[in-house]
Amino acid sequence: MKKKFDASIIMVDGSFRENFHSVDFFSHQTLAPEDYELIWVEYYKQVHPELENKISRYPNARIVKLGKEGEYHSSYCFNAGIKESRGEILFVPDADVVVEGNFLEKALKEHETNSRLALYFYRKDESQTYHTDDIDLNHLKQVCALKSSNNFGGCLSVKKKWLLEINGYDQHPVFGSGFHANGLDVYTRLKNLGLHIMWHPDLFLYHPWHPLSRVTASNYKLQHLIIQHHALNLETSAFQGIDSSKNLKISDELIKKLQRKQRVNLIGVFKEKLMQLSGK
Repeated sequence: MKKKFDASIIMVDGSFRENFHSVDFFSHQTLAPEDYELIWVEYYKQVHPELENKISRYPNARIVKLGKEGEYHSSYCFNAGIKESRGEILFVPDADVVVEGNFLEKALKEHETNSRLALYFYRKDESQTYHTDDIDLNHLKQVCALKSSNNFGGCLSVKKKWLLEINGYDQHPVFGSGFHANGLDVYTRLKNLGLHIMWHPDLFLYHPWHPLSRVTASNYKLQHLIIQHHALNLETSAFQGIDSSKNLKISDELIKKLQRKQRVNLIGVFKEKLMQLSGK
C-alpha cells in the first residue's frame, strides 16, 4: 500500500521554466519530509537536466512526465498532479515562487480548524529594477511588493477531495497555452461549492522577476466568459475535467457567446497587424 501524506505540492511545467529554486524552498520546510511530497508535472517528454538533478536530492520529490505534444495546456498537468497525489491537503503554487521555511506547517494549521477551507496566499513581486540572479529570500522580502490582491494562480491550498468534487481544472481548449485564468476558474467553482475562502494575512509568496512576469493574452477574454457563466449559474464542475463522466455540458447560449467573442478577438488581432504593417 502506498504511503499517505499530510500534504502534496503540485508544480507544473511545459518545458519553459529556466529556474527551479522553488523545489529547494518547498523541500526545506519545518514540516518533516516524510509528511509531504512534491510532484513536478511536465507536459512534454523531456525535463531540464538541472531539474532532474535537483529532484533527485529529495526522497519525497518526483517528476511525472505526460509526454504530450502540441500547445501546452497547464490544466492537464494540474489534473495529473491531483490524480497522482497522496496527500490529504494539496498545495498548487506557481512553480517559481519563494516561501519561508514554515510555510507548509503554518498553512496546514489553518486546515486543522476548518475542514471546508480553500486557502490562498498573496504574491509579492520583485520588479526588474531590483532583480538579482541570486534567489535570496531575505532580498525578496525587502524588495518585493504586492502588485495584485487577487492572484488566484499564486498558490491554492485545499483538500484533495474538494478538487475532485469540482472535477479538477478545466481542460477545455479555451484554457490552453501558458497564459490562462484557470486559477480564477477553480476559485469560482470552489466558491460555488460552498467552501470557505481565506486569504492568509501573513504567509506570503515571493516572486522573482523574469521576462513575461506580467502579461495578458486575448484568450483571457474567452476564459472570463466561461468563468462568468460558472459564477452566474452557480456551477461547480469543469466542462472537461479529471473525470469525463462528471463533465458539465456547455450550453448553446455560452457557445454562441464564445463564438462571438472569438470573432471580435480575431478582428482585433487583424487590425493590430495592419497597424504594425503600416507603421502606425
